Amino acid sequence: MSARPALGLMLALGIVGAPFALAMASSLGVSSQNLTPYRTCTITATPAATTVVRDASVRQGLPNTNFGATTTSNVASGNGLNRRLYVRFDLTVCAPAIPSTATVRLATLRAYLTGVPAVCRTIDIFPVTAAWTETAITWNNQPFGTAINNPPSGSRTGFFSVGTPIGCQNRVTGAYLVGAIVTSDVAAQVAGSATNFGWMLRDDVEGSGTTRTVTVSAKELGAVAQAPQLVVTYVEQP
Repeated sequence: MSARPALGLMLALGIVGAPFALAMASSLGVSSQNLTPYRTCTITATPAATTVVRDASVRQGLPNTNFGATTTSNVASGNGLNRRLYVRFDLTVCAPAIPSTATVRLATLRAYLTGVPAVCRTIDIFPVTAAWTETAITWNNQPFGTAINNPPSGSRTGFFSVGTPIGCQNRVTGAYLVGAIVTSDVAAQVAGSATNFGWMLRDDVEGSGTTRTVTVSAKELGAVAQAPQLVVTYVEQP
């Protein structure tokens, strides 16, 4: 197909509408089956929708205390004061439902930052390998595993760096929405080859002599725009 008819087809899809676009595609010898539209599902929640998004931080300094109902969550590195964030999104709430045969093109985990340290810190993201609940998880009962507690950098799904210094990946001086790519995890969850237990966020180097803390808004804050989000873009045909 030449470039000019292809441009006309794109204009038809964007301006005239689907019926005319399909007719035009047929006249150009293009089947509707060759058109694979992208779909996007954004999963977020308010406190009332507890099972849609679950988020809770765990604190080494208070190892038996649950923080699933707080309005903010933390990721921190400190001497005996490490903190980690657990978050899970229910993929079944997407409408239309994401079919198991879909191809996930991009999945981004987003967090709304409200506080960052004065130095640049790297936050690692790991898929959780066991079940946990928002109202019961603590430092002492969090899902343990080699990749979580002694993580080689190559085993993490994704990461982002935050801090106030110039040159930091996300140089934050105020509230900020940061995203990290978790496409491979979501693709496996959609295909059924991995169970969705969510993700754990932790500082890349825990146990700092000076405590370094990253603060994010929790869904309990009640502001949808500031709640944790998972944005999934996919096509229904592989």
